[in-house]
Amino acid sequence: MEQLQLPRLDPRLEALAQLVRPGARCADVGCDHGHLIAWLCASGRVPGGYACDINSKPLEKAAFALSQYGLTGRVKTVLCDGLAGIGPGQVEDVVIAGMGGDLIWQIIAACPWSRDPALRFVLQPMTKGHRLRQALYAGGFTLLQERAAVAGGFAYTAMQAAYTGQRREISPLFAWGGLLLEDPSPAAQAYLARAAHLVGERLAGLRQAGRPEAQLAGLIALHEQLKGRCTQ
Repeated sequence: MEQLQLPRLDPRLEALAQLVRPGARCADVGCDHGHLIAWLCASGRVPGGYACDINSKPLEKAAFALSQYGLTGRVKTVLCDGLAGIGPGQVEDVVIAGMGGDLIWQIIAACPWSRDPALRFVLQPMTKGHRLRQALYAGGFTLLQERAAVAGGFAYTAMQAAYTGQRREISPLFAWGGLLLEDPSPAAQAYLARAAHLVGERLAGLRQAGRPEAQLAGLIALHEQLKGRCTQ
C-alpha cells in the first residue's frame, strides 16, 4: 500500500500538532482547511478524529483535503457550533485554534463535558491570549505546556490545558506571558516582545486620553516586567 504523503504544516500548526498526545482521538475545532487534523492522522500521531466548524465552506475544504490524503474514513467532518456536535467520550484531545481568546473560552465553557481531567485542550488564540489564560485558571483549568512559534512574521503561542477544579487568579505578568516567561527560545522571546508592545500601546492610549499616572501604576509595572523578560 502506498504511504500517505504528509500535509505540510507551517510553524504555527506544527506547534499545535506537537501538543496533541500520541494515540489520542482528536477534535479540531475551527478546522479551516483541515491540514492539521490531516497531518495528525496521516503521520500516525492520532488514529482518527473530527474536523469541526460552524461554517460549511471550511468543512468542504477540509473534506477535500482529507480525501486527497485518503483519510475520509478516519476523520469525520462535523458542522456545529464549537463542540456542540461532539459527545462525551468521543475524543481525548481537543484543538481550538484560529480565533480569539474570548471565543475559545466560550467554546470550552459551553461544553458540558469539558471539565474532565483526562481531557487535554490544545489552544491557540489569535488575539487576547491574556484573557484566555485568566479565564482558564479562573475556570479551574491549568496550563501544562506552552510552545511559541513564528509564522509569517507573527509570533503565536500554543497551549495545552487540563481541568483540575482548582480556580485561581493569576498575575497580570503570567496572564500575558504564561509558561513562555520561562522559555528562552527565539520564538518565545518574539511572543513576549509582542506582548510588551501591546501593553505599551494600551499604556500610550490611556496616557493620551488623560488618565493620571497614579492610575496607570499597575500597567506601567506590567510593561516593565514584560520588557525585562525579553532579550530582543
